[in-house]
Amino acid sequence: MNNFNNKKINENKWSFFSKIIRFIILFMIFFSGYHYINYNKFLSKPIILEDKFIEIKYGDNFSNLWNKINVLDNAYYKYYIKNNKPDFELQAWNYMISSWSTIDNLIESLNKPINNEISITILEWRNIYDIDEVLNKKWLIDAWEYINYVTDSEKINALKEFFPFLWNIKTLEWFLYPDTYNVSISPFKINNFVIKQLETFETKVYEKILKNLDNETITDLVNLASIVEKEEKNNDEKAIVAWILKKRLNSWWMIWADATVCYPYKLTSNDCKMSVTRYLYEKNSYNTRQIVWLPKTPICNPSFSTINATLNDKETPYWFYLHNITTWKIYYAKTNAEHEQNKAKYMR
Repeated sequence: MNNFNNKKINENKWSFFSKIIRFIILFMIFFSGYHYINYNKFLSKPIILEDKFIEIKYGDNFSNLWNKINVLDNAYYKYYIKNNKPDFELQAWNYMISSWSTIDNLIESLNKPINNEISITILEWRNIYDIDEVLNKKWLIDAWEYINYVTDSEKINALKEFFPFLWNIKTLEWFLYPDTYNVSISPFKINNFVIKQLETFETKVYEKILKNLDNETITDLVNLASIVEKEEKNNDEKAIVAWILKKRLNSWWMIWADATVCYPYKLTSNDCKMSVTRYLYEKNSYNTRQIVWLPKTPICNPSFSTINATLNDKETPYWFYLHNITTWKIYYAKTNAEHEQNKAKYMR
């Protein structure tokens, strides 16, 4: 009797487990079938119903693209990208996705920018390392391509034929005028971009205020203006700062411009801000805390307003200046004792 009952119990257990197994199998078949059907619907159905413009920014990639097309199903999209990885990199620019585009059409559209030009803004305080970084982040060049071009002696010598202000220089850092430029992206040509910068300098600066000066004066003036550009943000104060720096030079003082100290280490302006104190006591041909006279080359490419302020400096009795590190307001002093008082009062 006991054997019969045990057998019956075992049969019931097996029947229960077999039902669970059948349920799991059926569920998996249903689950897989459901997602198979929906994934194929995802592949074939239109992603959008109307034309749509999207902006791809530097740092965007295919993995986070679904955030820009809010109608995409995130899970299916990630599965699609994982198994159908595009053979091109996303380029920062604007794109148009046509109405009734499928996911395949969408990806194809992202390999075709709306037009062949983009705008690039080069700010006044930027140096060649900054510009190289800007162009690289826009996917226009590989790192250091621009730097290598504008410091190549053969290319500089070839350009001297067309630009009278290119004198005895080892780098074009002087004359790569900061402005907004429209450039072709397919392909982007560094030589065309550099020529645009030089032509802009010629038109906006050389022809207006430098044409009657000799080349040595021009290079010294632009060199000093590059320091003024970095040292003073307020256009109303630049002529005074230029006067102070000129007065120190003419008196054979070190001009003590901290903005110059880390340039020879080939750093971007932002990296330099974080490293100034590290290089203050390094003696080289740029550190104006350690050498008398101007650095070997400019430390950025100054604007017309700064070059003009440096050329037409404003005479004052001051020998010293400093900035409040919070407000960037400038404070002048006639003597070192006054300067030390200002440091104690405002550099906190």
